[in-house]
Amino acid sequence: MMEKRIEHINKITQIIAKYPISFVAAVFFCMFWVTYYINIRKNDENEETWKELYIKEREDKDRFRNQLLIKAGIIEAQRRIIQQNDTLLRNETIENAEQILKCQ
Repeated sequence: MMEKRIEHINKITQIIAKYPISFVAAVFFCMFWVTYYINIRKNDENEETWKELYIKEREDKDRFRNQLLIKAGIIEAQRRIIQQNDTLLRNETIENAEQILKCQ
Protein backbone atom coordinates (compact mmCIF):
# COMPACT_ATOMS: atom_id res chain seq x y z
CA MET A 1 0.00 0.00 0.00
CA MET A 2 2.78 2.37 0.95
CA GLU A 3 4.67 1.51 -2.24
CA LYS A 4 1.69 2.56 -4.40
CA ARG A 5 1.59 5.93 -2.71
CA ILE A 6 5.30 6.36 -3.21
CA GLU A 7 4.95 5.38 -6.88
CA HIS A 8 2.17 7.94 -7.36
CA ILE A 9 4.25 10.63 -5.66
CA ASN A 10 7.23 9.70 -7.85
CA LYS A 11 5.10 9.93 -11.01
CA ILE A 12 3.77 13.32 -9.97
CA THR A 13 7.24 14.65 -9.15
CA GLN A 14 8.57 13.37 -12.48
CA ILE A 15 5.75 15.08 -14.36
CA ILE A 16 6.35 18.31 -12.42
CA ALA A 17 10.11 18.08 -13.09
CA LYS A 18 9.46 17.41 -16.78
CA TYR A 19 6.88 20.22 -17.22
CA PRO A 20 7.44 22.87 -14.52
CA ILE A 21 5.69 25.67 -16.42
CA SER A 22 2.56 23.54 -16.83
CA PHE A 23 2.56 22.82 -13.11
CA VAL A 24 2.85 26.51 -12.24
CA ALA A 25 0.09 27.34 -14.74
CA ALA A 26 -2.17 24.65 -13.27
CA VAL A 27 -1.60 25.95 -9.73
CA PHE A 28 -2.38 29.52 -10.77
CA PHE A 29 -5.42 28.33 -12.71
CA CYS A 30 -6.77 26.53 -9.64
CA MET A 31 -6.04 29.54 -7.42
CA PHE A 32 -7.81 31.82 -9.89
CA TRP A 33 -10.98 29.70 -10.02
CA VAL A 34 -11.12 29.26 -6.26
CA THR A 35 -10.82 33.00 -5.63
CA TYR A 36 -13.22 33.71 -8.51
CA TYR A 37 -15.96 31.54 -7.01
CA ILE A 38 -15.36 32.96 -3.54
CA ASN A 39 -15.69 36.50 -4.87
CA ILE A 40 -18.78 35.64 -6.92
CA ARG A 41 -20.46 34.24 -3.82
CA LYS A 42 -19.53 37.33 -1.80
CA ASN A 43 -20.80 39.61 -4.56
CA ASP A 44 -24.12 37.77 -4.73
CA GLU A 45 -24.60 38.10 -0.98
CA ASN A 46 -23.61 41.77 -1.04
CA GLU A 47 -25.86 42.47 -4.02
CA GLU A 48 -28.85 40.98 -2.21
CA THR A 49 -28.07 42.97 0.93
CA TRP A 50 -27.69 46.24 -0.98
CA LYS A 51 -30.85 45.55 -2.97
CA GLU A 52 -32.85 45.07 0.24
CA LEU A 53 -31.37 48.25 1.74
CA TYR A 54 -32.13 50.20 -1.45
CA ILE A 55 -35.76 49.05 -1.54
CA LYS A 56 -36.23 49.90 2.14
CA GLU A 57 -34.64 53.33 1.72
CA ARG A 58 -36.70 54.04 -1.41
CA GLU A 59 -39.92 53.13 0.41
CA ASP A 60 -38.95 55.41 3.31
CA LYS A 61 -38.21 58.28 0.92
CA ASP A 62 -41.51 57.76 -0.93
CA ARG A 63 -43.42 57.73 2.35
CA PHE A 64 -41.63 60.89 3.52
CA ARG A 65 -42.20 62.63 0.16
CA ASN A 66 -45.91 61.82 0.31
CA GLN A 67 -46.13 63.18 3.85
CA LEU A 68 -44.47 66.41 2.75
CA LEU A 69 -46.78 66.72 -0.26
CA ILE A 70 -49.82 66.13 1.94
CA LYS A 71 -48.63 68.76 4.43
CA ALA A 72 -48.02 71.23 1.62
CA GLY A 73 -51.52 70.57 0.26
CA ILE A 74 -50.26 69.60 -3.17
CA ILE A 75 -51.82 66.14 -3.18
CA GLU A 76 -55.20 67.51 -2.10
CA ALA A 77 -55.01 70.20 -4.80
CA GLN A 78 -54.18 67.55 -7.40
CA ARG A 79 -57.13 65.44 -6.23
CA ARG A 80 -59.45 68.43 -6.60
CA ILE A 81 -58.14 69.17 -10.10
CA ILE A 82 -58.52 65.53 -11.13
CA GLN A 83 -62.04 65.44 -9.72
CA GLN A 84 -62.98 68.67 -11.55
CA ASN A 85 -61.58 67.37 -14.83
CA ASP A 86 -63.35 64.06 -14.33
CA THR A 87 -66.66 65.83 -13.64
CA LEU A 88 -66.22 68.11 -16.64
CA LEU A 89 -65.38 65.20 -18.94
CA ARG A 90 -68.29 63.17 -17.62
CA ASN A 91 -70.77 66.05 -18.12
CA GLU A 92 -69.58 66.75 -21.67
CA THR A 93 -69.72 63.07 -22.53
CA ILE A 94 -73.27 62.82 -21.17
CA GLU A 95 -74.36 65.86 -23.20
CA ASN A 96 -72.82 64.46 -26.39
CA ALA A 97 -74.36 61.05 -25.76
CA GLU A 98 -77.80 62.62 -25.23
CA GLN A 99 -77.49 64.58 -28.49
CA ILE A 100 -76.45 61.48 -30.41
CA LEU A 101 -79.32 59.48 -28.95
CA LYS A 102 -81.83 62.25 -29.81
CA CYS A 103 -80.67 62.29 -33.43
CA GLN A 104 -81.29 58.60 -33.86
